[in-house]
Amino acid sequence: MPLALRALSNESFFPDIVVVQDFPVIPEQKHYNLTNGKGMDVVDILGWNLARGALKGREHLERIYKYTNLADAVEAEEWVLSEGLGKTIGWELDAMKFLPALEYAWNTLPKKKWYVMIDDDTYVIKSTLRLLLGHLNFGQPHYLGNPVGDYKGRFPHGGSSVILSGATMRNLFEWHPEVVAEGNLESPFAIWGDKLLATTLMKVGIYLDESYRRLFNGEHPWMTRMWADRLCLPIMGFHGLGEKLVMEQVGEIFKDQQGPVLWSSIAKIYGVPDYQTFIDTPIRPNMNYVGRLDETSTTVEDVVKVEDCVDLCDRSPTNCMAWTYDPNSKRCDFAPWAILGDLSDGRFSGVNGKLGKRLLSRCHTPPPKS
Repeated sequence: MPLALRALSNESFFPDIVVVQDFPVIPEQKHYNLTNGKGMDVVDILGWNLARGALKGREHLERIYKYTNLADAVEAEEWVLSEGLGKTIGWELDAMKFLPALEYAWNTLPKKKWYVMIDDDTYVIKSTLRLLLGHLNFGQPHYLGNPVGDYKGRFPHGGSSVILSGATMRNLFEWHPEVVAEGNLESPFAIWGDKLLATTLMKVGIYLDESYRRLFNGEHPWMTRMWADRLCLPIMGFHGLGEKLVMEQVGEIFKDQQGPVLWSSIAKIYGVPDYQTFIDTPIRPNMNYVGRLDETSTTVEDVVKVEDCVDLCDRSPTNCMAWTYDPNSKRCDFAPWAILGDLSDGRFSGVNGKLGKRLLSRCHTPPPKS
C-alpha cells in the first residue's frame, strides 16, 4: 500500500484519496503518510458497513461469521491465524466491499466530478485519464471500465479500474438509497463485487458504457496484450503490480510521461525492439511474444518446422500480431496481439513486424508546433 500511494502521489492524485480494505485494520497499518505530508487513515469497510446496520439480519450468515473470526484473530494479534484466514476467505470478503466503499467515498468526498475505483495493485496513468474524462460530461450518468461477462450481465473488471461520474454516484446514493440497501443485503451471497455493483446500477437504469473499453488494461506491463485494434489509442494503466517493487518501478517509469501513453509506445518505453527488427529477424529463440492464450487465439497442431509457423502468421494478417512455436509438440500458436516478450526455453517466437508498421502508419500524429 505505501508503494501504491507513492506511485499515485507521483501522478498528483493524493488530494482526494480514500483507502478502504475488506478486512480488519492492523494497528500498524491504520495510517499512511503521503509524499506531500498529508495523513490518511485506512477504513475497514466491512466493519463500517456492519456497524451502521447495513447488513442487519445477515449477521448469522457464514460469510459474516468468517469476517468476525478474522476480526477476533486480528484483535488478539494471532497473526498466523489471521493471515491464514485472510488467504482462505479473501475473495468472499472482497465481493462485499464495492458498494460500501463507493458509498463511503461519496459521503467523505461528496460532489466530486469523477470517482475512480482502483485496486492497490493497479496503476492509473493520469494523462490518459484526464484526456478521457475531458471528453465527457460529469453531469451525465457515466459508468466506464473494462467489460467482462456475457449477455446475462456485463460488468467492468475491478482491477482495470472503474470510473463513475458524480451524477452516477448521486443517482445511486442520494436518489435510490433503497437500491443500495438491497445491494448490501445481497453482498454476503455475491461471487464478484464488481458484478454486484453493475447489477445494482442496472436497477437505477445505469449500464456499463463499453465505448471506451479499448483504453482499459487489466494486466502487468510485461504481460499486457497489445491488440492490433488499439495500438493508436491511449492506455489507462496496469494491474497486477503487487509483487516486490513493481508498483514503485512503474510509478517511476510513467510519472514524467508527457501526454497520453499509447499502447504502441509501451514497447519503446520498456526498450523492446521496434517492428522493423522483427522484419529483419523474424524468428527469436527462447522467447514468447504471445503470452496466455484465449478464445481469440489460434492453435495449429502438427506444424513441422518454425518457418511454417511464421508462414501461417503471414497468411493470417488480421489474426496474427505475434506467434510462438514449440518444436517438441509441433504446435504453432498465434494471436491478434503481442506482449513485450517473455523468456520461454526451447520455444521460438516473433512479432508480425509488417502488420505492426502498417498499423502504426495509420495513427494520428500531433500537429507540428508553430
